[in-house]
Amino acid sequence: MSKAHVQSPDEWARSVTNALRDAAIHHQAGNGFYRAQCDALGVDPAAINGIDDLQNLPLLPVRMFKRPDANILLTCSMADVEIETRSTGTSGVPSIARRDRETVTRALIGLTGTYREFFRLSRGAGLFLSPPTDGTSEIGMIKDFNILNGVFDHHADLVDDDSYDPKEASEYLRKWKGRMTRHIVGPPFLVGRFLRFLERDGINARLDPYSMIITLGGWKRHAGESISPEDFRDRCHDLLGVRPDNVRDMYGMIESNMLAVECHLHRKHVPPWCYVSIRDVDDVSKELAPGSTGIIAILDALNTSYPGFLLTDDVGDVETGTCECGRTGQVITFRRRRQGAELGSCAVSIERYLGSGKIAANSAVPAVAKDSSPAGHPEASGPVPSRETGPERRTPSLPAGPRPAIRKTHSVSPSGPPVTLKPRERVANRTVDR
Repeated sequence: MSKAHVQSPDEWARSVTNALRDAAIHHQAGNGFYRAQCDALGVDPAAINGIDDLQNLPLLPVRMFKRPDANILLTCSMADVEIETRSTGTSGVPSIARRDRETVTRALIGLTGTYREFFRLSRGAGLFLSPPTDGTSEIGMIKDFNILNGVFDHHADLVDDDSYDPKEASEYLRKWKGRMTRHIVGPPFLVGRFLRFLERDGINARLDPYSMIITLGGWKRHAGESISPEDFRDRCHDLLGVRPDNVRDMYGMIESNMLAVECHLHRKHVPPWCYVSIRDVDDVSKELAPGSTGIIAILDALNTSYPGFLLTDDVGDVETGTCECGRTGQVITFRRRRQGAELGSCAVSIERYLGSGKIAANSAVPAVAKDSSPAGHPEASGPVPSRETGPERRTPSLPAGPRPAIRKTHSVSPSGPPVTLKPRERVANRTVDR
């Protein structure tokens, strides 16, 4: 295991606090919209002293990434955007997350390291029940899978327009048999359809001793086909011969650089550059005690293009301590998507900020030319507002000596004593990736 995943509780709390404080200082200094949120709440990121203070950082509701004026969330300029990643838009309008070069570099390093940490893959063949990257590389789930396929000696992408030929999938597995270890990657509903095909036609497609089945994306619009995680793992074992501890699920969303990956005990580990805070459904400014179920908020230190402090629409819980797999930090459990009225809002709305005179609404950034490379720049969608950033985009240095206490907006502590995390009982829902 990497050192980042086996820190002592104090080391973990100190490292994630320092990383998130520096990220918040960067965005407060370079992002007028986020600075307005901090000012409205009386929050000074430089005054963050410990992990209990992180709950006070202003959060951006993820629904804001669906807005046509979401460019106002950027700390970087549109000209610096290297990649636009989109959600699948299953709930209607897709979210768009824009990342600059620094964020992309950090995310690639972090995600590749996460895959190596939990899967230990460096060879074999990957059967991807997902579309090929050409033409769909902007979809967040496809981007994550595209990074994963780089560890295999060979791979095949079989899905076109949300469907694929299970006979073709079976033929690939037959062709690779005896030549390399075979793995299957895809959203659980497509893996489930492949299992039903094997069962219906009585096909023996048992894989190899170290084969893995890796899923991301949940059941989405196919909730009628969903089964519990335990039943899903049992079917993978019965029909493909894959050990249950080698069937792994992941949880993430395109707006964040957090991808929580299951260990062999099926506990989803929050990466060391992120902190998950569970919020009260009725008052999202309040953080709940560890183990409580509420709205998931994700604080991501990797993002330099926009503040990675997000209030999701997901319901779940988080525990802090040492997992029986030996890793330390946080473990997250996704329960369900929240339905109903919109959650929370920024202290200063985009409309109020645009009308405040703090930005030059008529100034525009240069259009960005479309690049043909995999990491090409997206086209700018016409003139966009600039933001007040000051003479330089520079992360301010932290003052020496003890820092003043940050203003508290509520008194619930997110930490508490470390606990030993036990394998969880049945969870009815699987993860989603918007």
